[in-house]
Amino acid sequence: MDQCRVFWDRRMNRNTIELKIFGLIVGMATAVILLAAGLLITAVRQADLRERLYEQTLVANGLRQRAKEVQTALNPYVIWDEAIHKLDNDFDLQWASQNVGASIGGALGYNAVFVLDANDQPIYGHLNGTDVSPQAYAAYAAQTRSLIDEIRTIEKDPARVAALRAVHKGRVELIGNEPVMITVSLVRPDLAARTRTDRAPLIISGVPVAKSVVKAFSDRFLLKDARIEIVPADALKSQDAQIQMGRAPDGRGIVLRWSPRRPGAELLRQASPWLALAVLAAGFGALLLFRVTRRAAKKLLLSEAEAKHLALHDPLTGLANRTLFTDRLVHAHALLRRKPGYLGVLCVDLDRFKEVNDSYGHDAGDTVIREVARRLTAICRETDTICRLGGDEFAIIQPDTSPQGCAALAQRVVEGLSGDLDLGVGRAELSCSVGVAVVSDAGHGQAEMLRQADVALYRAKESGRGRYCFFEPEMDAALRLRKGLERDLRDALERDRLTVAYQPLTDAKGVVVGVEALARWHDPERGDIAPAIFIPLAESTGLISEIGRAVFRQACRDSLRWPGLEVSVNVSALQLSAPGFVGEVEAILLETGASASTFVLEITETVLLKDSETVRDTLRDIKQLGFQLALDDFGAGYASLAYLRRHPIDKLKIDRSFVASLTPGEKTSVAGAIIGLAKSLGLKTTAEGVETQDQFETLARLGCGEFQGFLLGRPMPASAIAAACEARALASVDAITVKRVRRKIGS
Repeated sequence: MDQCRVFWDRRMNRNTIELKIFGLIVGMATAVILLAAGLLITAVRQADLRERLYEQTLVANGLRQRAKEVQTALNPYVIWDEAIHKLDNDFDLQWASQNVGASIGGALGYNAVFVLDANDQPIYGHLNGTDVSPQAYAAYAAQTRSLIDEIRTIEKDPARVAALRAVHKGRVELIGNEPVMITVSLVRPDLAARTRTDRAPLIISGVPVAKSVVKAFSDRFLLKDARIEIVPADALKSQDAQIQMGRAPDGRGIVLRWSPRRPGAELLRQASPWLALAVLAAGFGALLLFRVTRRAAKKLLLSEAEAKHLALHDPLTGLANRTLFTDRLVHAHALLRRKPGYLGVLCVDLDRFKEVNDSYGHDAGDTVIREVARRLTAICRETDTICRLGGDEFAIIQPDTSPQGCAALAQRVVEGLSGDLDLGVGRAELSCSVGVAVVSDAGHGQAEMLRQADVALYRAKESGRGRYCFFEPEMDAALRLRKGLERDLRDALERDRLTVAYQPLTDAKGVVVGVEALARWHDPERGDIAPAIFIPLAESTGLISEIGRAVFRQACRDSLRWPGLEVSVNVSALQLSAPGFVGEVEAILLETGASASTFVLEITETVLLKDSETVRDTLRDIKQLGFQLALDDFGAGYASLAYLRRHPIDKLKIDRSFVASLTPGEKTSVAGAIIGLAKSLGLKTTAEGVETQDQFETLARLGCGEFQGFLLGRPMPASAIAAACEARALASVDAITVKRVRRKIGS
C-alpha cells in the first residue's frame, strides 16, 4: 500500500511538473512572440520617424538655402553708393521708382517693396507692380518691427557690419491671411558714399510664399501632399511632417506640411507573410522544446537534493552561503535560550585580495578562495558552520564555546591563512583579518552579532591587518567617528575645500629648486585635520584617487607661476592601477596648460613590489608624456636593485628615518649607502626630513643633491613660494660671501 502511494505521489509530482513546464514554455513562446512583435513595431515606428526627421531636415535646409538666394539677389540694390545718395543724402522719388520699385518689385518679382528713412519712417512704397503711398506700409509695420530692431542693433557695430557685408534679416509673416517672406535690408555704400547720420535707409521687401514655391519643393524633395497651413498654436503638433516657417502675431503658426514616406510600415506589410511563418515555426519549436524538457523533468526530480544543496551553498567553495548561514545562526542563537553558554561569530576577510585579482586575474583569485575554504574547513570543528558571505569575506559560527575558545579559533585562522601561496602564474602573500563577537545570552539579535563581528573586523584591519580583534562597545563610537570623518571628507571634496600647500626643495647651496605639493584639509567644525589622519582614511575608502586628481590639477595651475621650479606630486598605488590614469593626467595637463616636464611624480616602493604588467605599462606611458619619477621613502620598504633597474625611476627620496639617525661628521650610514647606490645607477637623490644644520651639512658632504625639511622651509601656500625662493637665494648669496671673507681673513 505504501509503495502504491509513493508511486502515485511520484506520478502526480511528475505530471504537475510537466504541466508547469508546458505552461512555462507556452508562456515563454507567447512572451517571445509578443516581445518580437513589440520590437518590430518599435523598429517600424523608429524607421518611419527617422525618415520623417530626414525629410524635415532636407526641407529645412532647402528653405534656408532659398532664403539665402533671396537675400543674395537683393545685394546689388542695397550695397550701392547711388542708393545712399538717392535714398538718404537727397531723396529722389523718381530714382526710387525706377531702381527700387521697378527693379526689386519688377525684375526680382517682389510684390511689396518699401523704403524707410534713417528714422524708420516710410518714404517710398510699391505694391503689386505699382507705386503707392508710403502710408501703405502700415499693413507691414507690426510684422517688420522686430526685424528692423535687429538690423539697427547690428548697424551700431561697424565691425560686425563690415564682417557681414550684406545685412539682411528675414522671416515668413502673415500679411492678412497670406504668408509672405519679409526681408529687411540695410542700404550700404559699395565705395565711398556716406549717410547723413549714423543710420542708413532700409529696404523692406516681401514676396508671397505662393503655391509655386510649395510645388517647387514638392518636386525637388519628392514631397507627398505638400501644402502651407495656418494653424492655431495648440494644433502645431501633427503626425504629418512639417516645418514651421513663421508665426503670426496672434500665435498661429505658418507651417509647410506634407505626408512623409513610411518605409517601416511598407517593410512590415511586405514581411507579414514571413512573420506568420515565423510564428508557426516558433509554435513548432515550442512543441519540440516541451518534448525535450519533459525528458529533462525526470532527471530534475532525481537531482532535487543537489539543487537544494546549491541553493544553500556557495558554488565555488562548497561552503554555506548567506542563506544557510542566517538559518544556522538563528538556530544557534535559539539554543542559548534553552542551554546557557557562549556563541561566537567570526568575520574573516582576506587582506589585499584585490591585488591578486588585479595582478594575476580572476582565475587566480578563485584559486585563492578555494584554498582558503579548504584551510578553514581543516581548522574548524565539525559543529562549526563556515560560510562564504561573498567575494573574499567569510564567516564562522562557533556554538557551545567560550571567549577563550573563540580567541584560539581566531588565532588558528590567522595563522592558517598566512604565508605564500603558489598560484601557478605567480605567488601571492596570503594573510587575513578576523573580527570576533561573543555573546552569552539571547538578548543580542542575530543581525547585531554579525554587525559586531564586522565592526571588530574593521578594527583589526585598521590596526595593521593579519590579526584578530574582539568587539568592544567603544568600537561603535570610534566607527561613528570614522564614518563622520569620511562623510566630511567626501563633503570637502564635493565643495572643493581641500587646499594645496608646497614645501620647498633646495640644492646644497640652499637655493630652492623645486616644491612638493601636499594636500591640506581645514574643516569648519573640526579645524585643521592632519594628513596622517585623512590620507589613510582616503586610501581605505577609495577617495585617494579623487584627492590625487584635485592636488595634481591645482599643482598644474600653480606651476605656471614658478617657471624653472620642479613640482613633486604624490601618486597612490590605487591611482596607478586605475585603467584611465594616464589619460586622466594628460587631460589635466591640456586643461591647465601645464608642462609634464615640470613635474616629478612620487610613488612608493609598494607600487614596484606589485611588478605587474599594468604598473609597468603605466610608468612607461607616464615617462613618454615627459614626467620624471621619484621613489618616495626609499629604504623603508623592500624595493630591490632589480626593481630599480626594471622601472624608469629618476630620483630616490631618502626616508626621513635615515636622515634623523645621522650624526655629525658621520662618513658611513644608510643614507650614504643610498646616495652611493643612486649615483651608481645615475639617479638623483632627495633627503626628506632635514631639520638641523648638522644633518644638512652631513648629507651635502655625502653627495646628496636635494634637501627637504623644516630647516629649509615648512609647507606654505602657493602665494608664498615666490617670496621663499627669493629669501633662500639671498641667504645662499650671504652664506657664500661670509665664507669668502673668512677665507681672506684666514689667509
